[in-house]
Amino acid sequence: MASRDDPYTLRFPEAAVIYLNRKNDIRKEKPLHISFGSQGSFDYQVKNFVYLKHNVKELDQMGMSILIPFQALRLRRLLERQYPSPSTKRPAIASPAFSSEEFSRLQDEIRHDIIESIDNNFRAGNLTEDDAGQLLDLTSLLYEHIQNHFYDKQEGDVIDLKPFFPGTIELPNDKYRLQIAELKNEISRYADENARFADENARFADEIIRYATENAKFADENARFADENARFADENAQLKARIAELESKQNFH
Repeated sequence: MASRDDPYTLRFPEAAVIYLNRKNDIRKEKPLHISFGSQGSFDYQVKNFVYLKHNVKELDQMGMSILIPFQALRLRRLLERQYPSPSTKRPAIASPAFSSEEFSRLQDEIRHDIIESIDNNFRAGNLTEDDAGQLLDLTSLLYEHIQNHFYDKQEGDVIDLKPFFPGTIELPNDKYRLQIAELKNEISRYADENARFADENARFADEIIRYATENAKFADENARFADENARFADENAQLKARIAELESKQNFH
């Protein structure tokens, strides 16, 4: 909505599906049928982006540094290779056998490329310090996951790396982020309550001022009544004195 050229034009961002695996049957595009009801329909071609077909430099140029840690998945195809068996004859055309030396070499190369890319993007301002830390944590998590399978491979196991399921990648800072989010929600709730209490306090303060004003008015009236009572008392005393004087004269005569 914010990037409209005119009030009657909406420009949608170009969508793509990112595949972290490297299957050969993934087409460049896949049609998505969009229906607009009575106004017709449209076949939208969604691009498929096969991540492992692109190296670190290409990803940096496309602004996809946030996915750099997944370069570690290039090791997966090596792990899925089989150790050569000396007792069996290899066919004329066969996939390359697993090599611990090749695995270690590629592991060092990928680790260097990932760390260098994160560092370069951080220094270029493409990543914040927190982003860079998160990506390094994710890289460590992926390497630990693959390294465990590497040890299993050295023991002769057949490796079939399963994809990560949602929620299985939990970085060290994730739990702290959740706690911080909960604390921020509590702070927001307390702020709302404090605002409500402040409104009530303001209302009570207005009532106190009103009562104070009324009390001052009543106090003024009480003072006026007291003055009048004092005046009436003086007049009563004068009248009583006059009556006593008249009565004494009457008795004398």
